[in-house]
Amino acid sequence: MDTGTLVRRRIEGTFTVDPWGLDAELVDLLAPAARLRWDVDPQGHLELPAGPFALVTNRRFGLTEPWVVAEAVRHLTGRYARFVGVPDVSPVGPALRRLGGVLDRPDEIAGLLRAGEIVGLGLGTEPLRRRVAGPLHPEVLAPVVAAGVPVVPVAVDGRELGRHWRVVFGEPLAAAVHPGPLAVADLAEHTRLEVQALLDRR
Repeated sequence: MDTGTLVRRRIEGTFTVDPWGLDAELVDLLAPAARLRWDVDPQGHLELPAGPFALVTNRRFGLTEPWVVAEAVRHLTGRYARFVGVPDVSPVGPALRRLGGVLDRPDEIAGLLRAGEIVGLGLGTEPLRRRVAGPLHPEVLAPVVAAGVPVVPVAVDGRELGRHWRVVFGEPLAAAVHPGPLAVADLAEHTRLEVQALLDRR
């Protein structure tokens, strides 16, 4: 769909959003401007799973990070990635939902994965340690393991006000065949270590 048509549909109010609030046409409309602002360089294992999967990155997402990771995913697959962690308050929450943000709730994550979507999760932060993968609490991965979908570790390297961002994808990690608390904890630690290995690449 060309830009003129996208703009006209917004003026006329004929656009639609999906059940989680994503306005795909708005994302498409903003994408060219975002590419002028940020230079996103996807690297690593670039064959992402075809079905639902979870992305786990080394950061709690700021204003820039969700967009650059989602743009890298769109470049590789043509699909939209959803990122967990939007505040459940108006007007910020609804606005970020339009761009792919979702609430940090197990039922929301599980519903997205059942619908075949890509869900982005962040590791905990490590203050003042930019290239260190923080902790991943097992409960974050519980709905992912329950859904039996792969987990893709991702290292994001860039500065919030900078232009160049490097997004390095690791090989997908399989969820446990027999999920349980120990399996979730093992996958969480394995994912964190894989993210750290990606960060250590130069």
